[in-house]
Amino acid sequence: MHARILRTAGFVMFISLIMPAGRLFAIKIGRTFGISSKAANWADTEKAAHLLNQMQTLALKASKQVGPLRVQEVQLNWQEQASRLGNAKWDINRIGADLLRLGRMKKELEPWQQSLAAKVTPDVHEMVYQMDQAIRDVKTDQSSVVLAMGEYPQTINMIHQQADRMAGTIGTVTRYASAAQRLAVLEGRTASPRS
Repeated sequence: MHARILRTAGFVMFISLIMPAGRLFAIKIGRTFGISSKAANWADTEKAAHLLNQMQTLALKASKQVGPLRVQEVQLNWQEQASRLGNAKWDINRIGADLLRLGRMKKELEPWQQSLAAKVTPDVHEMVYQMDQAIRDVKTDQSSVVLAMGEYPQTINMIHQQADRMAGTIGTVTRYASAAQRLAVLEGRTASPRS
């Protein structure tokens, strides 16, 4: 009888030790970027994905436009600098317009799309501010030497870094969301959005 009680007590202790570990591994980790929303529909999600991809492309184009302006050894005349800044400003303004469209669609977006739009908003605002400052600098001082000695190089560097960071963030999050959706389909948790 005593052996039976010890065996039962041992079994209960064993189960109590194993159970928390099982529960620990079974806990679902909350995601920063949710994968699906009941309010989102396929057409709106695809439109938002297209806008995000377009924003990424425009950020890369803006970065490419201001990239040569970062190198101080290259002496570009003020007309070339103004032209590159004008092209980059056009791209950044398009990013802002796309961001506004995403804002109007907010209730129809997937949670990860909402989070991504909120995450890149400060970068867009800062790029607009820095771009306006860079254009003012070029209009005020058309001498490459004077521009190089002022805040212009730092302003250009900031625009370049923000555009690169924004493009990288959009690319990383969209690839993550796509992979998470494919995994969810493979695990059978949700139906494929294209089925």
